[in-house]
Parts: sequence; C-alpha cells; structure tokens
Amino acid sequence: MLRQKCRVTPKSEKAKYTYATYLNSNSICHIEHKRSHRWFLSAIQNPDYWFWVDVPIDKNWDYQEITS
Repeated sequence: MLRQKCRVTPKSEKAKYTYATYLNSNSICHIEHKRSHRWFLSAIQNPDYWFWVDVPIDKNWDYQEITS
C-alpha cells in the first residue's frame, strides 16, 4: 500500500549518513505528519526513527510524495 509514502534522496553529507545508517538505503519513507512548512517522515524498516524535510525546498533532501 502506497498511501502516505514519500521517496527521498539525500543531497548533503549529513543526509547521506542518515540514509545509509537509519533508512538502510531505502528511499521510501512513511509520512507521519504534514505541517505547512515541514513534513515528518519515518523509515519503513526503522519506524522509531523520525526525521523531517522542510517544505517546499529542503537543503538536505530531495523528496516526492507517492500518490498512486
């Protein structure tokens, strides 16, 4: 099921470390909560680890909501 999912790609070195360590190099994340300026995401394989992306442009992550 793809509801409330997001694809992320790291841009910064910090994000690349997070991607490899906490997301297990899996680009699909679960959208936990959306605010007007920030989305909170959790790793699929590590749901206790949450991080955020700033909307509309984040300096650490490229992201895209999966809608279909």
